[in-house]
Parts: sequence; structure tokens; C-alpha cells
Amino acid sequence: TVPAMLCTRIENNEGIGVNTIEHFMSAFFAVGIDNINIYVDGPEMPIMDGSAYPIVKALLKAGQKQQKYPTRYLHILKEIKVRGENGAWARIWPSTGLEICLDIDFPDPGIGKQRIDYSFSMSSYIEKISTARTFCMLRDVENMKHAGLAKGGNLENAVVVDNGKILNRDGLRMQDECVRHKVLDCIGDLFLTCMPIFGKFEAFKPGHALTLDLLQTLMENKSSYIVKTYTKESVATSGFINLPKAAAVPA
Repeated sequence: TVPAMLCTRIENNEGIGVNTIEHFMSAFFAVGIDNINIYVDGPEMPIMDGSAYPIVKALLKAGQKQQKYPTRYLHILKEIKVRGENGAWARIWPSTGLEICLDIDFPDPGIGKQRIDYSFSMSSYIEKISTARTFCMLRDVENMKHAGLAKGGNLENAVVVDNGKILNRDGLRMQDECVRHKVLDCIGDLFLTCMPIFGKFEAFKPGHALTLDLLQTLMENKSSYIVKTYTKESVATSGFINLPKAAAVPA
């Protein structure tokens, strides 16, 4: 990963990369896919409606193929903590599944302060997290477009706020949509390990840079985690379920 404006970016050694991968990564994690080929022609992934729901729906409809090698997961053994700018911080410590506790605090009263405590399961992700759209302040949209990003960005694929007002005609999908989308983003960024994480992630003023800093610190501290192989018990405990191809697709 490399630094990017308001999103997560990956690059190869030649500097060729793609932006805004976090929604797709979040969806892959949610439905239990850890091996997939993705073809994209452009500088960033499609934004869809600003959430992960269209991606999840397509993945469930397409189905999965079980491979012969067992899935591995990363089990946190001890607390790791990092600090960011303007008082932001993030930490992760041991848990039997993936838990996320976030506090956001934005100067625009259209977003303001919101908090969420969330324990992952695929069903709760689909119902409570996947539909939450990306959000930003109006000035952020203008800055991204000046940088050549978010070219398809509009009120159909993002919650846009300006001086306390939600500019989207239909308003929010849920009262705490913004902090729920932060959960979606964090799940996607944490899955950059290419393995599910069993741990409790907590952050104040979370963001992509902060989560990636925590991941890098975690990976550098080899005694803070152990890589294990999935068993039936660990799958049931963590909420990960691989659906067959005939699985019902949410409406």
C-alpha cells in the first residue's frame, strides 16, 4: 500500500496501482473470499452506490468454489497501538472473532460525533454495514476532483454534507450511516493482510492511513500475532460462513 487521498491504494514495484480498493476488500472479507482475480482498467475501483452492498450481492449471486488448501487467519496475541494526527489513535488486542469499536468526530455538524460497537458476522454485515455509503464534506469532493480522482462522484454514490446539511435528496439510509461506513472501510483495510483477523479493533477518528499504520506496526511485531488454520470451531466462533452457489441473494 502507498499513501493516497481519502482512500486505500495498492501499487506494484513499477508504480502501477489502483485506488479505492477498500469497499471491494471489505466485501470479499464479509463473504469469506480470500483468493480472487480482479481485472480493472483505470486508476480506481468503481464506486457503485458508495457502499459495499452491490459488490456483496454480485458475489453471493456468483457463488464460490472451495479450494483444497485450508484458509488461514491471523490471531492477535497482544495489544498493538498507534497514534495519528489531531488526537487520533487505533489499537487492536486479542478476541475470539473480529470486533470493531469506533468513535468519529467531524467538525461539520452534518456528521459530528458518532460511536459504534460491532461484532462481525456475515449476516449482520449484510444487514447493518454493507449498505452504508461513503461520506465526505463538499470541499473534499472538490479537492478529489482537482486531483483527478472521484471522477464519477456525485450524490448518487456518496453522502455529501455541507455546513450541517445532508445534500442528498433522500437523506441518510440510517441515522449513523457515517460511522457504519467507517466500519466497512476498516474491515476492508484490515483484510489487506489477505487473512481474516481475530482481534478487537478500536479507534478514535479512524481513517485509512491510521488503520494501515496499525497493520504495518502489527506485522513488524512478530510476537503480537500467530497465523492459524481454520477449524469448524473457529469458523463458527468468528461468524465466517462460506455460502454455496445456490445461496439466497438479499433483495
